[in-house]
Amino acid sequence: MSLIRDAEFRGLVMYRRDYRERDLLVQVLTDKYAAKMFMVRGAKKPRFKMQTAILPFTAASYVGQINPNGLSYLTTTKRTTLLQQISSDLVLQAYASYLLTLTAAAFDENTAMGRYFDLLETTLTKMNEGTDPQLLTNLVEIKLLGLFGVAPHLQDCVICHRRDLPLDYSETYGGLLCQNHWPLDSHRLHAQPKSVALMQGLARIMPEQLGKIDLQPRTKRELQRILDNIYQDQVGLQLKSKKYLDEMTRLPDWSQSNSNKPSESASTEND
Repeated sequence: MSLIRDAEFRGLVMYRRDYRERDLLVQVLTDKYAAKMFMVRGAKKPRFKMQTAILPFTAASYVGQINPNGLSYLTTTKRTTLLQQISSDLVLQAYASYLLTLTAAAFDENTAMGRYFDLLETTLTKMNEGTDPQLLTNLVEIKLLGLFGVAPHLQDCVICHRRDLPLDYSETYGGLLCQNHWPLDSHRLHAQPKSVALMQGLARIMPEQLGKIDLQPRTKRELQRILDNIYQDQVGLQLKSKKYLDEMTRLPDWSQSNSNKPSESASTEND
């Protein structure tokens, strides 16, 4: 891949940080080139014309210079949408940052993301509109597993294909086991059947189809435990943004905290 001038692409701003006296470095997850680091000249000057387009948690259409190796450059923007609710809520910021870094980890630099960019953009839009952030995050986690080389069998029992009995997840068998075959794996996750059913349901839908669901907290916690086990043990991925999200969601009443201005950086360190 050679240098591309006047490239047009869509992007989601991950974070930004200071670079020299007047410039900024802006990490953008793009639809055509995956995660790229852009140097934005003069970004700290008053009345800089692209100020909104380089705020974290912004979705935009950009024009710029794409360098396959090293820094790229942003020239202008055509459409800009700040995800206001996410940018003003610490917990939503943590969810969004995790989703951005998780999706970026699934793609090599300079690789087109295709439908997965649309998946992430739609997910963040729904989150910004008030849809349950954990369920949206779990949905994306499930959809991305195949990109990491893990494709769990979630349709029915991996042994006999029955789906009329309680099911549990087995890492050993790479999917679900029905109650008749639980003795095959004493180390199965012993998950709540409702959580397994919820995981199956999320695997079948897209984020725009997710509405309000009345769930017990235990069911959501169990679903998160299943997915955490899969990502830790089968994918082997440990992101700083995930650790931060876990810390934030364990704190009481963060959802009721006062709004704060958009952060300069959704993540000050690369995962």
